[in-house]
Amino acid sequence: MVGRRDGVAERLVEAAGIRLETLDISGVDVGSAGGVARATTQLTRATMSARRLLRRMRPDVVVGAGGYVSVPVVVAALAQRIPVVLLEQNAVPGRATRMLARRARVVAASFAETAAHLPHARVVHTGNPIRAEIRTVTSRPVGDRLRSILVTGGSQGARRLNRAVAGCMVDLLSKDPELRIVHQCGSLDYEAVERAAAALPAQLAARYTASAFFDDMAIRIGQSDLVVMRAGGSSIAECSALGRPMIVVPYPHAGGHQRHNAAPYVAAGAALLIDDAECTPERLGAEISALVGDPPRWHAMADASAELGLPDATDAVVRLIVEAAGPTWSKAA
Repeated sequence: MVGRRDGVAERLVEAAGIRLETLDISGVDVGSAGGVARATTQLTRATMSARRLLRRMRPDVVVGAGGYVSVPVVVAALAQRIPVVLLEQNAVPGRATRMLARRARVVAASFAETAAHLPHARVVHTGNPIRAEIRTVTSRPVGDRLRSILVTGGSQGARRLNRAVAGCMVDLLSKDPELRIVHQCGSLDYEAVERAAAALPAQLAARYTASAFFDDMAIRIGQSDLVVMRAGGSSIAECSALGRPMIVVPYPHAGGHQRHNAAPYVAAGAALLIDDAECTPERLGAEISALVGDPPRWHAMADASAELGLPDATDAVVRLIVEAAGPTWSKAA
């Protein structure tokens, strides 16, 4: 795997026991002439480093997972006539995928809608690759009513979600003695969330669990009755693969791509969408309370989520990689 030097990938990839090579490259601020010039210089140097890396490794295929760090590796691979497969986890592809898709063998897309944005590329709707932990977890069957809520802003947390939950959890837990809330808040807000938890009455505190990060998120998703989260491609795919209803609060920046990710799930009735600016304690609490009080609607959301889930997406992506790598790989597979 190739990642950015000093990036989060260094810790995560090495912890997983996977060999990691790094490149000195960062994102580009397209609104700044100096930023563009700096990024161009970095890209040139990173591409040269990537060429040396590929000559040393001699891969059968290169898989670009999107983002700026994949650009120099994919460009170097194309120059050396190494087959390229691109992964696009967002409904609307980013700049890197749009730039590289035409020359790739195939783009494995998490969303069917992606093909319309890449008219000159071969796009296959595979779904988003699902982690092994998600594929092997035993998801608890949906019961008679909503009793367990999982709130997560991803590994870094989401301040908007954290504040909304902190502001409505007393009301939610007080109104329903069976309701439980599990909250992954990220490290930046952990102290504030901890203070809010400490202020809860004992009978409510027993039904609220908070942590900066959970290592067993697959199990926690599978044991939840509702997931409140951002709308990242992987997060939505994992919840849907396990048939979990969702309340999504799309990240409002980065071109608004998360709103596009959420759109098919909202249209199918698998998720409710709250705009980031409208995600107040009052609004979030009201949406959750409405679902707690309407089991048929909540059941319908769970059914719709399961219907959209693609738990075999990983296998579909692997088949495309094997196909691109050539006949030797195909025979071995």
